Amino acid sequence: MSGEVPDGWREVRIGQIAREVSIRNDGSNDIPVLSMTKHRGFVRSNEYFSKSVHSENTGRYKIVKRGQFAYATIHLDEGSIDYLKNEDMGLISPMYTVFETNPEEIDSAIALQKFKRFALSGRFSPYSNGGVNRRKSIIFRDLSAFKFALPPLAEQRAIAEVLSAVEEAIAKTKALVDALIATKNEILEDRLRISTQAGWKICRLRDVATIRTGISKSKDRQFKDPLSVPYLRVANVQDGYIDLEEIKMITIEQDQLGRYSLQKGDVLFNEGGDFDKLGRGCVWSGQISPCVHQNHVFAVRCKPKLNPEFLALLAASRKGKAYFRLSSKQTTNLASINTSDLRSFPVLLPPMDEQLKIAAIAKTFDQRATAERASLALLVEMRTALSQELLSGRLRLPDSIIARHRGTAGKVV
Repeated sequence: MSGEVPDGWREVRIGQIAREVSIRNDGSNDIPVLSMTKHRGFVRSNEYFSKSVHSENTGRYKIVKRGQFAYATIHLDEGSIDYLKNEDMGLISPMYTVFETNPEEIDSAIALQKFKRFALSGRFSPYSNGGVNRRKSIIFRDLSAFKFALPPLAEQRAIAEVLSAVEEAIAKTKALVDALIATKNEILEDRLRISTQAGWKICRLRDVATIRTGISKSKDRQFKDPLSVPYLRVANVQDGYIDLEEIKMITIEQDQLGRYSLQKGDVLFNEGGDFDKLGRGCVWSGQISPCVHQNHVFAVRCKPKLNPEFLALLAASRKGKAYFRLSSKQTTNLASINTSDLRSFPVLLPPMDEQLKIAAIAKTFDQRATAERASLALLVEMRTALSQELLSGRLRLPDSIIARHRGTAGKVV
């Protein structure tokens, strides 16, 4: 640990406030099997993945109880550690380490934030299990040696209260975005059903658009006339919008710029990746110029009979997603489509005025969702900054807030 310990705080090792727990399953089939996800923490495996992704034999699985922590022993990062909140008990893969903290020493929410900060700072990165792939690994004995500054329990719970208020605002904003998108989708599904009943024709995408593949990245390529330009990756193409928070650069030949440059109105489709990324379609509005796209992102350029916004909505519809899912080549958790699959995508083709009406309905929801996503980004940024300041002691809460928690100090809450 570096830096001075804030006034009234004390320096502790993780091993002083936590201990490893290793209880194996006794063969019970009544305990739910859990998985760890980056953004949601513990989830029931079958419900989250809609299928069984764990071993049929859970005899070696570890039991984790409410309030106990677990982390991925191999490749520990900020997304692979959490404590159990929503279940009384669960089973977790033997690849995880389970431990519990002393509730009279540290608040669980504060403990989680401290552990995540260690992971984010890279302090776990020097550890390796020495295996064939030299994957990062950290056992609890090593983890227990890490030191950090710990405020009194009342101040911990005051900090947790403040951070929880921000988390609640983030959750509500996320829920609002989800509700806007869900409402939009239901309205559009209803409109598309009416369109189908009206007898409007269906054609293949190849008949009303051209499909363009992207440029592949090569570290060893030699360039005669190099040009560095922004390029879009799969991560930038979200479900219904473009995420421009992180735009990377790629080097191409100067004379390739025209071939791979995106044009305003191009509809971007992901070749694959995780199931939720498959076939994502959204319209490029020319936010960056010039800008190219990688080979895992298709750019579809509509002909006059097809509106780009309407095409993106078709791809996001239930039938659109079902088409890509059924057409894809699938592995355990990944799927991909090729150019032929995309060219054969069935396009419902109502008159242009109807396409524009449907696109306009979607736009009103999308504009509100975009505004809420901007608010969400600010809240997340505030949470990060506030967490860093409060957990380091650089920012101290007023005693009026801390005093509310002095009566609970030493009690499990």
